[in-house]
Amino acid sequence: MRLLPKTRAGRWALWLSVAFIILIAVKITAFLPLPTFAVAALGLVGFIMGIVAIFKNKDRAILTFIAILVGLLIVLWTVLEFIFPH
Repeated sequence: MRLLPKTRAGRWALWLSVAFIILIAVKITAFLPLPTFAVAALGLVGFIMGIVAIFKNKDRAILTFIAILVGLLIVLWTVLEFIFPH
């Protein structure tokens, strides 16, 4: 098992998830004029690309699995916002 993904979909998943993490951290700590759902869309696209990399391209990199974990957290957060709105 490798650390970095070898496939194009795996690399896209990694960098989109990294972009999501950085942008959400900036949004929390400073003013960022992007809507949260636009930032979350980056993480969701990374999640989908990670699933494609694992199932279609057989990419078993650790950071690809972490990108999928980030996407699962976004999906969980979205579902919980709909179930328990505030």
